[in-house]
Amino acid sequence: MVYAHRDDIFDADTHMMEHPDWIHQFADKSIQDKLEPIAEGDKDVRLRIDNAIKGFEERQNSPDVLEKAKEEFMGWKHKGWDGLGAFNAEERKLANDLLGFKAHLVFPTSAFDQVLAAKEPKVILGGVEALNKGMAEFCSVDKRMFGAAYIPFSYGEEVALNILKQSIQQGSKVILIDTIAPEGTKAFTHPDFDVVWKTIQDNDITITLHVGADNSWDPVPLSFYNNGSEVPPHKEGDAPRDALAYMGISYNAELFLASMIFDGVFDRFPLLRIGVVELGASWIISWMKHLDQSYRAFRRLQDLSGVKMLPSEYVQKHIKITPFPGEDIGWLLESGASDLLMFASDYPHHEGTDDPITRFEKTMLETSEENKQKFYSNNFKALLGSNL
Repeated sequence: MVYAHRDDIFDADTHMMEHPDWIHQFADKSIQDKLEPIAEGDKDVRLRIDNAIKGFEERQNSPDVLEKAKEEFMGWKHKGWDGLGAFNAEERKLANDLLGFKAHLVFPTSAFDQVLAAKEPKVILGGVEALNKGMAEFCSVDKRMFGAAYIPFSYGEEVALNILKQSIQQGSKVILIDTIAPEGTKAFTHPDFDVVWKTIQDNDITITLHVGADNSWDPVPLSFYNNGSEVPPHKEGDAPRDALAYMGISYNAELFLASMIFDGVFDRFPLLRIGVVELGASWIISWMKHLDQSYRAFRRLQDLSGVKMLPSEYVQKHIKITPFPGEDIGWLLESGASDLLMFASDYPHHEGTDDPITRFEKTMLETSEENKQKFYSNNFKALLGSNL
């Protein structure tokens, strides 16, 4: 019996959980020994990964162990590296069968951090190429998986364009980009990047933003924690460290999306589509109101000639967003976000919980079937476009 309770569910957020040596097999020999260790070399994390690899080997060698894992695959102890198909592509096909979803967006996890932690630009960019190549190979075994290739805008339009073209040649239909340009570099809405946006549009590529891909792992300045208590420890991964950090999780994405609207990028490239993934959704209604108010307040004080309709209308046209399990999806769907929200399991990450469907469904007791159809299916299809 599959986990999905309907036959039309599309999953906008899943992950690959790379093992320590995974990235090296795709990297050029000239940078292999310069890549940083996974999880910053944390011994406890490495031990967990080693135990997860042993668990995978046991499943491979024992039908009974595998059957038990299949029965419990959504449980807490089968999350992270211990998940079915966390790092093995063939086993991931089995996990996808058990999930029962029609398609999945797939994002990297620890290898992404591993690459960006490198000390030299040459190593970072070589690592990005290896990451994208490995992601394409992992997802190639199952046509339901759409792996996100990372395109680093931070190094300028030529580098971004070259890596984008490489990813397209590898068959990538989805890309992951940053939300914040490093200090001293051009904003991603600068006209010099139009050649990149045009290539994305011309090739019908889906753009995604994701927590962690924003040059700022901590959305809250640490000075807020100078409050007489200790700073909460930040566990590995891209989850917020605590309740206060969670409050700012979407902030960088909000600014990036607003700049795309106010700087006219969506007007110049009207077919761009952006999925906002694992950044929560409860902010989306008030943010659209805030956008429109900002436009009204400043349209006579600055050049906003690239905004040809209300900013909130660009949101409805170009943007889709994934909520966390437990957010009040029913209220959001009935309050103006019915064409924006997409289902996401975050498999096999713990943030997705052991039963995201039930958590979503509890908030949708009064939700129309039409809006449920949009949430589970139609909005994902709109984001993927012809690629689906």
